[in-house]
Amino acid sequence: MNVRKRAGVVAATTMRDRLAAWRELLDLCRRKATRKRVHALRVITLRLQAELDRDLNDLPRASHQAQAILRFSKQAETLRRALGPVREFDVWIGKLRGLRISLSETTDYVPHSTHDCISGIDRLENRLTRKRRTAEKKLVTQIEKSGRHLVKAGEHVERELSDFVLGEEAGIAEELARRFLAIQAEFSTFDETNLHEFRKRIKSVRYLAEIHAGTDRACAQIASQVKKVQSAIGEWHDWQELGREAHHGNHAKTKPLAELLDTVSAESFETALSRVQSVSTYLQERIQKSEDLQVENRKIPARGELSPLADSNKKLA
Repeated sequence: MNVRKRAGVVAATTMRDRLAAWRELLDLCRRKATRKRVHALRVITLRLQAELDRDLNDLPRASHQAQAILRFSKQAETLRRALGPVREFDVWIGKLRGLRISLSETTDYVPHSTHDCISGIDRLENRLTRKRRTAEKKLVTQIEKSGRHLVKAGEHVERELSDFVLGEEAGIAEELARRFLAIQAEFSTFDETNLHEFRKRIKSVRYLAEIHAGTDRACAQIASQVKKVQSAIGEWHDWQELGREAHHGNHAKTKPLAELLDTVSAESFETALSRVQSVSTYLQERIQKSEDLQVENRKIPARGELSPLADSNKKLA
């Protein structure tokens, strides 16, 4: 990104507002790490990291701005590692509850195998709830331990970048589309060992597109498409991890549930692969249209320029 000087009050408050919201959520999670607070803090931390990492590419590493970003990123990464497990348990517990409702509402007659699955859900949910409480305690401890350093790092970034804003950038949509495809090209093929890694790698593409979405319609469309990919892959990964949890200990009472989760995981894996391909095709076509338009624009004479035929007609007149 070409970081540029402040263009106005509205633009200048963008980063400041995000950092203020981040600090507020940090304090709220320290008091009580609810599902909504944890999710909101994790998302805004990821967005700030994506935005600042892109700024970093255009700054000398020895500059005060770059050092402020590096310091913040280090603190933010520690926070993310503490937030991750809590967020995962929240998602998994929510999925189990949804699956229980789905199984309970199938028909008036509930087969024995369904009863076994529901029983397995109850056992697994209880186990995950206990793990979630432990992860929440670790998160709160981490925030209390590092909270002062986190806040100072955020204030340092805000102070050093106060004269710089993320403005409209020509070609940002195409840049993000190319970045998505470049990341995809690094994976010769997708399987269960690398699809989740791909999902993590494209997060920055989505968050940067969302940051620009308010001023760039193309970025809003790209953000929407990349979110679809992330959601599909995330859906598969959550079912896969739940299946592993159900298989843990090879408990007979959770075996029917584990088998069901394996089936759901396999189906969602195919859905995720299909989504990756469809969005990849969409982005390739978008880039091609943009390139074709640029070629057409170069062929059109600039205003005031006349073609030889037009010039001769003017002389005849």
